[in-house]
Amino acid sequence: MAQTITVRNLSEATQKALRHRAVDHGRSLEAEIRQILDDTVREADPRPTAAEEILLAARQFRQSAQAAGVQFEIPPRNAEEQRQVFA
Repeated sequence: MAQTITVRNLSEATQKALRHRAVDHGRSLEAEIRQILDDTVREADPRPTAAEEILLAARQFRQSAQAAGVQFEIPPRNAEEQRQVFA
């Protein structure tokens, strides 16, 4: 979903600083501004990713199960067992 945003009335100093940052990071001016916006939004709203949510839920489940006395044991793998692989 491409969207164009126009920012008017940037000071000359801001434009110059952005160009220098872009050069320092080896990016185009547009890519540098995108990165700054992405980083700023991520810092302001650090929502966990779906994977982080799943890991958190698994940890909480394990802790509550262990607190209730449930023990999770993974049986040792038999070296002679062969996994069925479907192509």
